[in-house]
Amino acid sequence: MICDIKKQIDYLIKLTDKVGIIEHSIFNKPNYLDGYCVDDNARALQVCLRFKEKYPILEKFIPIYFNFLKSAVKEDRLYADMNSDGSWQEKFEINGEHYGRTLAAFGEINATQLFDQIYLLLTKEPPRHIRVSSQVILGLKYHQPEKVRFWADLIVEQYLKEKNDSWKWFESTLSYDLGRIPLALLTAYQITNDLKYFDVAFESLDFLIKMTFDEKNNYFVFPGNKGWFTKSGLRIIFDQQPIEAGSATEVYSLAFQISKNKKYRDLALKAFAWYSGNNIIKANMIDPQTGGVYDGFGEKEVNKNQGAESVLSYLLAYNSLNLI
Repeated sequence: MICDIKKQIDYLIKLTDKVGIIEHSIFNKPNYLDGYCVDDNARALQVCLRFKEKYPILEKFIPIYFNFLKSAVKEDRLYADMNSDGSWQEKFEINGEHYGRTLAAFGEINATQLFDQIYLLLTKEPPRHIRVSSQVILGLKYHQPEKVRFWADLIVEQYLKEKNDSWKWFESTLSYDLGRIPLALLTAYQITNDLKYFDVAFESLDFLIKMTFDEKNNYFVFPGNKGWFTKSGLRIIFDQQPIEAGSATEVYSLAFQISKNKKYRDLALKAFAWYSGNNIIKANMIDPQTGGVYDGFGEKEVNKNQGAESVLSYLLAYNSLNLI
């Protein structure tokens, strides 16, 4: 992948203080008043682990992100958000997505004791959201891969409940971080060699292509967060967010690694090109000065804030392309 990401690495560092990575920004300035979230610090830790050899400066940030996540783990819960004064917000979703993302990060860094502690909390009350199950698989592949089948079967079961002749997806809505779900099933296939996961992953992935890739214009049109794409036929395309291009790039990259079908490699590159202007409003989503990634776009304008999730999605997507 020919692309210099030093500016994105520098911007990641800019968003980080001694506590962790700040969740939001006002344009390119960290918005300290909004505090920190577990999701972003988990992803920041993964970025450091994957890029530390090329960018050794990231070694010093691994303890920051790791300690932030560790501090969120309590005996009976995993907190999701920290206020700017260092206190944890008491309102959070039990077994929400922050559980899955933290498990994925702790699995990758091989923090087995913390992983087991969170995993035990999660299994006491199984999560309602399929993306949590997906993230759990991405952590289990590093630690306790023998438990992957349980979570992959939950995803397949949900798929079989929702699919019909015209709708081949895991939920009644195509909403956000869509690539994460088939990515988890492809990972489960890699671990187990069970063709059930292979078949559902590629069937759902090809449906996702049909629904989100505009062949005429050769770009992705992701569901917009003002209503999404629904089973009943609703198609809302604004506002679009960087996380979609990121998870799409990741899943098509893995699909190519597994299938060797060049179609998926091409789609991974086109999904990544969404950031640089290959999108429905032809907007470059990368700030050329800071390296930050804009938070999304509506029908007429780009949201010029450059929060943590946006640049993290870009860096994780870039890493996946380097594997194909």
